[in-house]
Amino acid sequence: MMELANKKNVKVISLTIAAIFIVGLFVVGLQQSSFSQMSNGDPLNSAIGTVNYDELMRNAPGVIDAQNTMRQAVDDSKKDFDEKSKNLSEEEKSKLLQEHQKALQAKEQELLEPLKKKVNDALTSVGKSKGLAVIVDKNTAVYGGLDVTNDVVNALKKQK
Repeated sequence: MMELANKKNVKVISLTIAAIFIVGLFVVGLQQSSFSQMSNGDPLNSAIGTVNYDELMRNAPGVIDAQNTMRQAVDDSKKDFDEKSKNLSEEEKSKLLQEHQKALQAKEQELLEPLKKKVNDALTSVGKSKGLAVIVDKNTAVYGGLDVTNDVVNALKKQK
């Protein structure tokens, strides 16, 4: 305790605390500066964007063709199942049904992947042009964020 009472030690400790405080203020200032640059200097703008992802998927180019193809695949699968299951036991029908369901899931995945890629490419493009660090679905955002759904829909229309 006697050492702390030494005026030299008190000065060294005080200077160290002051230096840490000054460096902390400098770091906070840099973070504020980089945040304001990301939001293009507009205090009402946000580094986080929001979108209605369901709406984007409904507006993706080729979605109607994919829906029609999927409807046709379901109809074909149903007809095939009805024909093949006429003389099968319940256990065999169950296995056949599972095979058809797996095939339909694979078809849906095959049809949705290109659509998701188009939507994600448009999201990335709009996000970069607006200076957004993150874009989340509106349903997951509790508060705030810049809604860029219409911008992404317009970017998707340009892809058509």
